[in-house]
Amino acid sequence: MNTKIIVLAGFLVAFMTACSSDDRSTTNGGTGTNEPTIMLSTDGVGPINASTPFNMHQVTLAFQDYSVTEYTQFQDGASIPVIRVSEEGKPLLLINPDEEQKNIFSIFITSNKIGNALGHQIGALYSEVYNYGETEPCIAGTEEFTEKVLCMAPEAGNILYVFSGKWDGPKKETPPTAILANWGLDTIIWRP
Repeated sequence: MNTKIIVLAGFLVAFMTACSSDDRSTTNGGTGTNEPTIMLSTDGVGPINASTPFNMHQVTLAFQDYSVTEYTQFQDGASIPVIRVSEEGKPLLLINPDEEQKNIFSIFITSNKIGNALGHQIGALYSEVYNYGETEPCIAGTEEFTEKVLCMAPEAGNILYVFSGKWDGPKKETPPTAILANWGLDTIIWRP
């Protein structure tokens, strides 16, 4: 089995702790510019990187101009803390802990107020991200990603793109490329 597909499947199993938002705003709240103040890259999200602990105080210091809250999510009977970074009541980031709740396991990006160094924005079509015949591995989502498809971002081994759209086929299968071509980028997931 292809190593990228194995990695992608591992990501999917691990990313079942947060949900996405429908905020597709592209302006930088209140400043009147389209330039995001927080950027996603393979190295991290804004000031957050692989060495940043999962810690409310550290995240609050990193995002001083935003609302930072912690809430509890329940999954399989276990309570899991999640840190949300918001602006004007709209979520920008959902930060998920590792099993020990000491380090950041993943960050869900749900708004175009977060820039993407890879150049793709929330809402971009699958066909705008991937060239015909040059796609990355994709798998059908499960649980809260049911009826969505998760794909490795182009040339980024630690970033997943979550696409959503319409398809009448089996929910547990990845739609054909001709169908995926018109699906939109719903959420971006970064992992250290």
